[in-house]
Amino acid sequence: MLIDLKQRSLRVCAWFCTILLAYLSLIPGDLQVRTGAPTLLEHFAAYFGTAMFFMLGYPRKRVLITASLMVYAGFLELGQLISPGRFASIVDATASISGVGAASALAFLISSILGERPDLAKRQLKEQPDHS
Repeated sequence: MLIDLKQRSLRVCAWFCTILLAYLSLIPGDLQVRTGAPTLLEHFAAYFGTAMFFMLGYPRKRVLITASLMVYAGFLELGQLISPGRFASIVDATASISGVGAASALAFLISSILGERPDLAKRQLKEQPDHS
């Protein structure tokens, strides 16, 4: 029950971040609020955090999440071409995609260190004989 609640909370956070990324990426330039950090760090951190929420919330779908968020980052960057006062940048897109890649790599590294393989664990549970 507690695991389900944690996983559900992580999923809500992941989807909230996804919507927030779209909003912050596509609002007109004069409405933008910056953190004061370098732009590339902002991009990297935003996508790293979003990807980590997804990786923890959906541990069996990490490859799909990684690919999807990378494509999403590219589309949002292109979307800035139609947003007033904004411009698309391949460097910004690369920072965003790098954040997703780093989160994905970290999630896979932690899983392998801890010996967690969601797909394998699920398969092993199905294959265990019932000794009742």
